Amino acid sequence: MIAMPLHKSVAIAAIAFALAAAGTLTLNDYFVYVVTIGAIFATLAVAFDILLGFTGYLSLAHGALYGLGAYACALLTSRYGLSFWVVLPLCGALTGAAGALIALLAFRTRGLYFAVLTLGIGLIGHQLFLVLPNLTGGVGGFVGIPGPEQPGWLAVRATTYYALLALTLLLVTFICALLFVRSRLGAECLAVREDLTLAQALGIRVSSARLAAFTFSAVFAGLAGALFASISSFIAPESFTVLGTGFQLVALVVVGGMGTLWGPILGAALLTALPEGLRVAATLSLLAYGVLLLIFIIFAPQGIASLISRTARRIGGGGREP
Repeated sequence: MIAMPLHKSVAIAAIAFALAAAGTLTLNDYFVYVVTIGAIFATLAVAFDILLGFTGYLSLAHGALYGLGAYACALLTSRYGLSFWVVLPLCGALTGAAGALIALLAFRTRGLYFAVLTLGIGLIGHQLFLVLPNLTGGVGGFVGIPGPEQPGWLAVRATTYYALLALTLLLVTFICALLFVRSRLGAECLAVREDLTLAQALGIRVSSARLAAFTFSAVFAGLAGALFASISSFIAPESFTVLGTGFQLVALVVVGGMGTLWGPILGAALLTALPEGLRVAATLSLLAYGVLLLIFIIFAPQGIASLISRTARRIGGGGREP
């Protein structure tokens, strides 16, 4: 899963980024926007995989953390006139702090109770977005959010510039996640995922590992939310629901492949492109989405990443399983 040397993993990620960036120069604005949204959700999925795939905890509060980053960016850029580049790290720090507080509360529980507690936090967060119209715009949403400032030397369309920003954030998130899982904290998270009791018996800093994983995931959720708000110029509470974003993140990671980092990127690409391809028939889109989830859960529970890995091994082994 993570046996490939770090420099090779980074090189492959950089090449994929360069190819995707080059593609945005030739696509029309609609497809560039789809790439942008796909990259943002891939960022969310990679960060979420650190918590779900590598640490073994299902959080349903990440839709609210994503929304917190978005609304913080909207407020600071539109009402206080701060630059997007100043606001972006602030949003990451804010959601990271919120994530740490949630983790300190949620990790007092285990298993199903952890998921239920974070579900409650996610529901509370979404409700706050609805009932604080002076801050969030309420049901009508927050309008007039300034876009990221584009440097004069980068002579590309605004849509292409936004896509490049989203792809850059995805690349940074992926590299940071690689460094995290290869660190001592990452090893401790894997131990916690495999057997919490054994990890405690071995003297592993369980609380530190879990807190680090949740905080890491929350930071990049906030960064993704800030970028989404800035490039969309409009956000509304329905973009940050538990039933929407919260469960969608779970689907992206499960379909792509938990504990692989690059699998959730593939899951985000597939599950972002599928609804867009079937947009002419909304009912058909939802049906296809549900069928795809069922297929992977039943027949390929390890996701797209596992299917690709097994296919590559078979090809390399002359058609035989190794």
